[in-house]
Amino acid sequence: MIDLRDHARKIAVATVLALLLPGFLGVTASAESSTATAFDTSFLAYQPIIEECTFLTIINEYRDEHGLGSLQISQKLGAAAKFHSADMASNNYFSHILHDGSTWSQNIQSTGYDYNTYRGENIAAGNYYADYAFTQWVNSPIHNANMLNPDFTVIGIGLVSSDSSDWIYYWTTTFGGYTDKTVSC
Repeated sequence: MIDLRDHARKIAVATVLALLLPGFLGVTASAESSTATAFDTSFLAYQPIIEECTFLTIINEYRDEHGLGSLQISQKLGAAAKFHSADMASNNYFSHILHDGSTWSQNIQSTGYDYNTYRGENIAAGNYYADYAFTQWVNSPIHNANMLNPDFTVIGIGLVSSDSSDWIYYWTTTFGGYTDKTVSC
C-alpha cells in the first residue's frame, strides 16, 4: 500500500498562466477553432469528490483570512479542471498545454465557460491530499496570486489519479470572474 503522505514528497508545480485581462484569450478566433481540444462532454456532469470539497473549504478559509469573498464551484470550470487533470494522468504529462496541443484557456472555453471575464489556472502533481496541493500553491507567489485574486468568484477543482503515470495524482484548479451554474459539495 502506498503511503500517500510519503508519496507527496514527489511534487511538481508548474508556473501558472493567468490571464488578468478580461476577454483576452491569447489566440484568434480562427486559431481557436483549428486547435480546439477534443473535450469529452461527459465531464460536463461534474460533481466534486470529497477531497475536491476539502480543497474548496481550505481555499475559502484562506481567502476569508485575506478579506476576500468565498469561491463557488462552477460546474463548467469543474468540468474543465477535471478534464485537464484526467488528460494529464492518462497521457502521463504535466503542463498547462493539453496533450492535443490545446491551451488551458481553450479547454475552459470548450466547456462553455466562454464569458468575457478574468480566468486563471493552477496545476500540481504528486500528492493526493488537498492541503498538500494548497500548500504548494501558497508557497508559489504566482499560484498564490491566483488563489487570492479578488476578481475570481468561481473555481473548478479537479483531482485525478493514475497508477501508471509518473506523478500518480494530478490537481487542476480553474478560476473565473463570472458566476454561472454552480454545484455544491
